[in-house]
Amino acid sequence: MKTPPVSAVEELDLSLLLFKLRRRWPLFAGALALAGALAYLYLLLTPPMYGLQATMLLGDQATGSKRAQELLQILEVHDKGLKMEDEVGLITSAGVVREALRRLPYAVAYYREPASWLNRLRPVLVREQPAAAMPFRVLADLTVPQLTDVRIYVAPAGPGRYRLQAAAARSQLADLPTGRLLREVWNVQLDTTIVAGATLRHPLLQVVVQPVPQVPFEAGAGRYYFVLSDVDGAAGRYANGLAVRPIDHDSRIVELRLKNSLPARGQTFLDTLMAVYVAADLRAKDLTGRKTLAFLDEEISRLTLSRRRAAGALSVFRATRGMVDADAQSSSSIQRLGDLEAARARAATMRRYSLSLLAYLQANRGGQMASPSSAGIDDGVLNSLILQLNEFNSRRAALSVNGSSSNPLIVVLDERISNTKEALIQNLTNMSRSADIGLRDLDAQLARVRGQISRLPEDERQLASLKGESDFNEKNYSFLVEKRNEAALALATNTTDKRVVDRAQLSSAGPESPNFKLVALIALLAGLLLPTGLVLLLDKANQTVQGQEDLAQMTNIPVLGVVAHGTRAETKDLAHRSKGPIAESFRSIRVNLQYLAAGPDKKVLGVTSTVPGEGKTFCAVNLATELAHSGRRVVLVETDLRRPTVAAYFPAAAPSRHGLASYLSAECSLDQCLAFSGVPGLDFIPCGPVPGRPSQLLETPRMALLLNLLRAEYDYVVLDTPPVGFVAEYFVLVQHLDATVYVVRYNYTNRGLVSRINELYQEEKIRQVYLVINDVRFAGSYEYRHQGNAYSYYK
Repeated sequence: MKTPPVSAVEELDLSLLLFKLRRRWPLFAGALALAGALAYLYLLLTPPMYGLQATMLLGDQATGSKRAQELLQILEVHDKGLKMEDEVGLITSAGVVREALRRLPYAVAYYREPASWLNRLRPVLVREQPAAAMPFRVLADLTVPQLTDVRIYVAPAGPGRYRLQAAAARSQLADLPTGRLLREVWNVQLDTTIVAGATLRHPLLQVVVQPVPQVPFEAGAGRYYFVLSDVDGAAGRYANGLAVRPIDHDSRIVELRLKNSLPARGQTFLDTLMAVYVAADLRAKDLTGRKTLAFLDEEISRLTLSRRRAAGALSVFRATRGMVDADAQSSSSIQRLGDLEAARARAATMRRYSLSLLAYLQANRGGQMASPSSAGIDDGVLNSLILQLNEFNSRRAALSVNGSSSNPLIVVLDERISNTKEALIQNLTNMSRSADIGLRDLDAQLARVRGQISRLPEDERQLASLKGESDFNEKNYSFLVEKRNEAALALATNTTDKRVVDRAQLSSAGPESPNFKLVALIALLAGLLLPTGLVLLLDKANQTVQGQEDLAQMTNIPVLGVVAHGTRAETKDLAHRSKGPIAESFRSIRVNLQYLAAGPDKKVLGVTSTVPGEGKTFCAVNLATELAHSGRRVVLVETDLRRPTVAAYFPAAAPSRHGLASYLSAECSLDQCLAFSGVPGLDFIPCGPVPGRPSQLLETPRMALLLNLLRAEYDYVVLDTPPVGFVAEYFVLVQHLDATVYVVRYNYTNRGLVSRINELYQEEKIRQVYLVINDVRFAGSYEYRHQGNAYSYYK
């Protein structure tokens, strides 16, 4: 199968792009040099950052009591993905980071400014140093406000003395352990000398500077300084470089990554952060167990008093009445009475707890509340709702650490919490109603049993009653003690389900950033792509004529030829140069004009352009000169009476005070205004005195008479006419012209200006119009690039 050939248009576009880029090679060289210099400075100024990593296991369900395992299984079923996000949010929260920093020496950071040429104007090359590498150590007093975020330079001031200097336009006085801003300080100026080991007591600073004998001050090592930071500022810097993510989508193992300029300090921070998070999780889980124990202890304490009163009353009754046991006949009734009273007591206890919990939920229906306990109620639906409410409260507390109340997740959790509360309230209401029904039924049964017992002897009835109350208290007491022991055992055996898998360690042997290869690649791409974009942007924004192809897209006017670019000397002395690119350009235009375009019957030629500066006078002078060199008699008439410049091209001509303006004003004859150019066969009529109203002069009958006389006397009459875009003189002269040469300048004439002459040509208001492209740099033009060798050929 053959590959289809690439079209010529695609090849031309690629070749054109490469040509444009190659022509601007100095721009690429400068951009590459600048990008390389910036990359070098970036690598030099950017402090090396080391990557550290550690791993933790979250939610290991094999730990804790069996009850805790069951609860975790219930909770994990619902929204495991969101739960992992909550855990990550808690690890990176400001509270956990601050708690970890409070266990570390966060208040003082040490820096060194190397003695480099980059630091001559201002300190831009700075490296943070570990405390062990500094020749001194600073102990800040955390109990008093300190000056924060200001460079405090330390220099030796003699044996056992240090000089402290600081200067800042604005700073702040803050409490370091809490981060609380006390006041702002303006125009900070500090310059004092202290004794090593003594406390500096200053209104803005209270520190102790101690020497480190193993690390002396080195000459030429640069300057040393330290900066004091509060816990919030230090936490912000650590949090910016901290990232936590699961190692896999469904994995419960997360990877903690940290970037820090001091590897040892970063390792210590990561290890401390994990330890703080594990301890906080354990405290949160112990809190629920402690609340359950507190409730059970309160109930046991209350029941102990009732138990003692019942036992004392039974002992007194037996001692005073001498009754130890009742007849077998009353045993069944008494036993039933005791069972019913026990059942009624349990129902009353459940109703009382339900009402208490219902009142608590109704009082806190619209706000946050502590997690309730379901101890003493064996209802699966109620326990499940309470577990759900506890879970939602925990997740909302985790999200509210870093989010606002308008966070969509918090809004959803608030709605779930509210729905769960309403479900609990409805459930407890139903339970209370059921308990009321049960109590009424038990009361009815108790009334029947008591009626039966009342018929027994009074002593037997009282003994049975006291013994039943005592048995009831003993059963309830044993039940609560058993539940408390279970709760205490669960609390004692409960452990956190988070643990450290891998302690913090370096992720690579060297620093992660700056990456030399990446920076070099970016510099290379920037050095190539930015100039390329600039070249394409400038080319797109360039609306000037770039060659014959541009003109072909805008107009159907034929092009006679192009005029090569030349030096000022070449353009001024062209009349005496028979060789060269410019001479050959006009020779080609003359041939096209005589034999291909105008023909021998076109004797009066007008040369014009749209605006000044396009070279119409230059082309008119050199076209007339080339026609004269071909053996014709030619006269050049300067009809641009506003800006006459033709005489400057013929320095050998004798100066004359007469010209076209004088002739049209009837101040001189034709012979008096004619001047010899110095080129054989070429005469010219200069402007003469600049008139006040050139349009009126050109409209006089003497202008038509002059052209008729010149047409009869010369082979060619070349008129240097005014620009079409500025004045109307050209349209006055167009009736006398046999042909018009319209000059556009390469990389100068705007493409929109060509539309003016094109409209006139399409409307047939002017005929016999031919274009000439002036001042073309062959080497810089893609269309005429192959003509660049003509420079050497023409010499």
